[in-house]
Amino acid sequence: MPRKVRVLTTSFHGPRERTLAANRELAGEFVGAAGAERADLVCLPETFTEVGLARDDRPVAEPVPGPTFDALATLAAEHAVWVVAPFSVRTEAGAVENSAVVIDRGGRLAGRYAKVHPTIGECEARAIVPGEEAAEAVVETDFGRLGLAICYDIGWPEHWARLKDAGAELVVWPSAYDGGFPLQAYAWTHGYFVVSSVQTEHAKVIAPTGRVLTATSRWHRLAAATIDLEQELFHIDDQTDKLYALQREFGRRVTVEALTEEHVFTLESNDPAWPVARLKERFGLENFRDYHARAAGVQDLHRARPTAPEQLAVGV
Repeated sequence: MPRKVRVLTTSFHGPRERTLAANRELAGEFVGAAGAERADLVCLPETFTEVGLARDDRPVAEPVPGPTFDALATLAAEHAVWVVAPFSVRTEAGAVENSAVVIDRGGRLAGRYAKVHPTIGECEARAIVPGEEAAEAVVETDFGRLGLAICYDIGWPEHWARLKDAGAELVVWPSAYDGGFPLQAYAWTHGYFVVSSVQTEHAKVIAPTGRVLTATSRWHRLAAATIDLEQELFHIDDQTDKLYALQREFGRRVTVEALTEEHVFTLESNDPAWPVARLKERFGLENFRDYHARAAGVQDLHRARPTAPEQLAVGV
């Protein structure tokens, strides 16, 4: 079935009073904006409660539940929206972890991921304790499996691979900076959507093709996109005529995006009666993953049974 998800991402860039209370208020405004968008998910930036505070006033570490969690949980329930809320959490043992807290539509704690790869400065100057690589990095939601990485985690490709292995369909990356091209590379490499939410200017929603679907800018702090977690990626080989037939028959009931340089296209359904699996069967389409698996099988067969040069010369 089509799984359309409305995602709202945010940046904290811009002139504004910078206090703990003001940062909490701005985060609440963003959750309210997500309600106006009828969004399913709103993503806030890394340690948003600390943005603009003097170095000596950081980290602002709170328990969960606690003041920031409680305020956002109330708004999440009011607007029936999932919230990724990244802030410094003080654990029951007294440790401080740079965390991303996930709140469900009912205002309940659905998961918490502690940043596995904090910076040297975080560890040495702020006594941030690294998290453990664990299942908490992927959270079950009512729209799909949501993976989490935070800021400096961008430098560890194995973390992003583990998210894919754990079934992540959408990865949220809260950060203190924009991140840039590596986020697009991870989206393409692992075939999931990536949503960044940043303290700076350019928060993005990135498709599994690596294409940026929407982004905030220097002038606006909110960017929204509707994504479909049922969407599949296809190689164009031997499928051009099939794709043409599908588009002629289904028109607006499907959405197709074709990328010429990459020789791929994506397919999503806009008709619940025709999920992508049924469309693939109807038109004999083979998705990117299955095509490459079949190609690997053919390659292995030909490695096992090499063709002699004289046979190639005579076309045998």
